[in-house]
Amino acid sequence: MASPLPFEAGIESLKAAINTTNALRLVGLWVLYHIIVALYNISPLHPLGRFPGPKLAAATVAYEAYFDLIKGGRYSWEIKRMHEKYGPIVRINPFELHCNDPAFIDEIYAAGGRKRNKSPHTLESMSWPISITGFGTADHDLHRIRRLPMGKHFSRQQMLRLEPDIRHTLRKFVNKLLRYGADHPEPFDVAMAYSCFTSDVISEYSFGEPLGLLDQDGWEPNWRVPMYAFLRTTFLFRFFPVVKNLAEVGNIFARKGWMGPDIKMLMDTLLVHIPDRIEKTRADAEAGIVREREAVYLDIFKSTALPESEKTMPRLSGEGMALMNAGTDTSGWAITVMTYHVLSKPAVLARLTAELEEAGLNEDNLSWAALEKLPYLSGVIQEGLRLSYGVSARSPRIPTEEDLVYRGESKGEGKVEYVIPRGWAIGCSAAVMHHNEDVFPDSHTFKPERWFDEQGNKRRDLEKCLLSFSRGSRQCLGMSLAYCEIYLTVALLVLKVFPRMTLFETTEEDVKYDHDMFVPIPKDGTKGVRVVVA
Repeated sequence: MASPLPFEAGIESLKAAINTTNALRLVGLWVLYHIIVALYNISPLHPLGRFPGPKLAAATVAYEAYFDLIKGGRYSWEIKRMHEKYGPIVRINPFELHCNDPAFIDEIYAAGGRKRNKSPHTLESMSWPISITGFGTADHDLHRIRRLPMGKHFSRQQMLRLEPDIRHTLRKFVNKLLRYGADHPEPFDVAMAYSCFTSDVISEYSFGEPLGLLDQDGWEPNWRVPMYAFLRTTFLFRFFPVVKNLAEVGNIFARKGWMGPDIKMLMDTLLVHIPDRIEKTRADAEAGIVREREAVYLDIFKSTALPESEKTMPRLSGEGMALMNAGTDTSGWAITVMTYHVLSKPAVLARLTAELEEAGLNEDNLSWAALEKLPYLSGVIQEGLRLSYGVSARSPRIPTEEDLVYRGESKGEGKVEYVIPRGWAIGCSAAVMHHNEDVFPDSHTFKPERWFDEQGNKRRDLEKCLLSFSRGSRQCLGMSLAYCEIYLTVALLVLKVFPRMTLFETTEEDVKYDHDMFVPIPKDGTKGVRVVVA
C-alpha cells in the first residue's frame, strides 16, 4: 500500500489537532489573556491607572466600541457624561485620556518643535489612501515633511492672493442658485448646493481646474454624499482594522458600475481624475510650463524638501482626496448651519444686512479683510463654526518627549494635579469642548453676541476655545481658505440670496449634532436643510 504524500499527512495531522477540546483550550487561553490585560489596565501598575473614569472603559476598548459601533457614534456623549461626573481629565479607554479644560488645549496641541504624534487607535479608522497622507500620519517628523510643501499654499497671505478666484467661483454659484430657484420651485437640500461650490473651489486650487460640479444642471452628483457613505466605515475600521483589506472590493464594484452614481463619482475622481490631473501637473512642472492660476501640486513636484519617495501617485492621490474631503465639508456644513440659523431668526438676517449696509459693502466691493472687521458677521460665523464643529470626533495627541502637567479644579475634589506620562494619548473633542457651559453658557443656543464685547471687540479668549480647525502644529491646513470662503459666501448670500430664500419643513433638529461619523451627523431620518428660492 502506498504511503500518503507529505501534504496529505500534514492535513491529517491538522485534522487531529483541531478537535473540540483543543479549540476550547485556545478560546480559554484567549479569554484568560484578555482578562489578565484588563486587570493590568485598571491596576495601579498601569501608567494611566490613577486617572478617573469608568473602570470598564479603562479595562477594555469594548466599552468605547459599544457606544460607537452598537449605539452609532455616540461615545462623545458618554465622554461628556464622564466629565460631568469625574472632572476635567478622564480616562476613556486603556491608552487614552480626554480633557475638557480649554486652559490645557495649547499643551495638548502644542506648536513649534514640541513633538506630538497622532494616536494609532484613532488612525485605524482611516483606510487607503487617507492612511498614507499627512492627515493620516502618526509620526510628528514625517507629518512635518509631508505638510511643508503644501503649507505655504494655504497661508493667510496666499489666500488673499487667491481671493479674486474664490469671488469668481462664488458669483457663479450664487447666480446658479438664483437661476435654479427660478426654474425649480420645489425645495432642495441646500447642503448639496454648498458642497458643489466648496468642491469646485478646492479642486481648482489643488489641481488647476475644478471638478465642474457647478456646471451641471442640478446639485447631484456631488462630493458630500459619497464622502459620507465612506465615513460610515469609520468605527468598523477602527475596531476591526482587518476589514480594511476588503475595501478593494468596493473599488472593483465601483469600476464595474455596480454602485450608485455618487460612489462611482468619488471612485472615478480618486482612481482616474485626480491621478490624471496630478500627472498633467507633473508634466507641466517637468516642461517648465507656468499656469495662469497657481496649483498646489505644481509646487509639490518642484519641491526639494519632499523626497521623491513621497511623490508617488498613490500617496499624492491620497493627499488629493484628503484635500477634497476637508475642503468640501468643513466649510459647506458650516455655511449650512449658518443658513438655518439666519433664515430661522429674522432679527439675525436684519442685523447682518444693516451691518453690511452701514459698512458700505455690496456685492461689487466685498473683501475678506473688510468683512473680518464686522463684529456681528464675525460673531455669526464663529457661532456657526462652533455649532458645526468641523471634525466632531476627538483628536488625541501623544507627547513623545515630555510629560504634561495638568493643574486645575475638579468637581468635588477642588484643586487637582495630574502628570500625563509621555507616550500616552490625550485629546479634546469639538463636540464636547464647544458645549462646555463654563466657557459657552447656554451652549446649545445660537448666540452671535457671545463673540464680541459691548465695544464690538472680538473675544479672543473665546476664540482660543474653538476647535473647529484643531490647534497646534497639526492645525487644519485649510483654515485660512475656509475663513476666506465662509466670510465672502455668507456676506453675498445675505445681500443677494437670503432675502429670496425660505426654509421648508426644516427644524433645528436637522442641523443639531446627534452623533459622530468622524464629522457631526444630525438625527437619523433628517431630510436636510431644505429651502425654496423664489
